[in-house]
Amino acid sequence: MTNAVLDRGWVTRQTGDRSEITGAVNKEEAATLASIILNNNCKRCYETGVAYGLSTLAITQAVARLGGRHIGMDPLQSAHGNAALCLLAEHDLAAFFTLMEGPSHLMAPRLLETNEQFDFAFIDGMHTFQHKLVDYFFADQLLKVGGWLVFHDLVLASVKKVLRFIETQHNYRLCLTPGLEPSSARKLRYVAGAFIKGRSLWSYWPNRFANLLVLQKLEAKEFAWDYFCSF
Repeated sequence: MTNAVLDRGWVTRQTGDRSEITGAVNKEEAATLASIILNNNCKRCYETGVAYGLSTLAITQAVARLGGRHIGMDPLQSAHGNAALCLLAEHDLAAFFTLMEGPSHLMAPRLLETNEQFDFAFIDGMHTFQHKLVDYFFADQLLKVGGWLVFHDLVLASVKKVLRFIETQHNYRLCLTPGLEPSSARKLRYVAGAFIKGRSLWSYWPNRFANLLVLQKLEAKEFAWDYFCSF
């Protein structure tokens, strides 16, 4: 399903007009998300940043096969013409999805209040460091031990920096995805662009330049009240 939508290059808005797909996961990334869910029986999933719904479609399709449910947090779904909701309806998957329309830092606490626990979280909302860090904080509270935490846009310094912080917590393991490794030419462009623009962490490419960061939660840790480790 996701491949066909990416091949056509557009999604339908609630008004009936079409929007060109931009900034979405690619085919290989969508397949990786679905494989993690199916191979690990992840029946309870959520994501931050729904937009045009390509990752939402891939995740919800996998969840539906398991008889589970997927939740999406997005403050701008209406601004996108409810394209993700239309895409799920187009593929008869709307019954397996719940939209929480609002910023993730306000929506995630609602799930905590009801003691929700999840098997899988996909973080692809606001790309600032502070938003990514807050999304990680809530995901860590919401994920079961053994659950999967996936970030999109690992090429961004903000995501790399959050990974540096996560590594200081020592309760997640990095799972490499060699199948997502880009071409040598693209790697060179990444490095050259980051170096020329003086971006922080330009030399840090923890997943062989792949754009997905896949982590598995190993344990729920309690820290001393004054714990801090430089990152």
